[in-house]
Amino acid sequence: MLPDRMFLRGQSAIELIIVVGFFAFVFLIFLSVIHQNTASQRLEQRNILIVDVALQVQQEINLATNSINGYSRQFVLPSTIAGLSYQASIIDKNTIYIHTDDEKHALSLPVANVTGEIIIGVNSISRINNSVFLN
Repeated sequence: MLPDRMFLRGQSAIELIIVVGFFAFVFLIFLSVIHQNTASQRLEQRNILIVDVALQVQQEINLATNSINGYSRQFVLPSTIAGLSYQASIIDKNTIYIHTDDEKHALSLPVANVTGEIIIGVNSISRINNSVFLN
């Protein structure tokens, strides 16, 4: 009688290990899916914020272009985008290019002819003699 009882205890222990292992595996898969969704949402949010900054610069340049001579204004760009450092520049006087330092997010937008450079922080834009000057 004794060997049967030990066999049943051993079988129960193995079944318990299998059940616990299965639930641990399911839990890990669940955590992995949640992590992937969170990472995807974070990436999407950063892309939206990059677009917002680029559109802000584009709108300021368009506003200055469509204003009368003597127009002058200041606007501020954030120091980081969702915690990431970034660079903003004007290429060939007619394109805004913004990219994060990790090179995972970037955007370029067309603008009217503008002279100058974009500064992370306070920017001054003006229209003098039918030309737009930035900083």
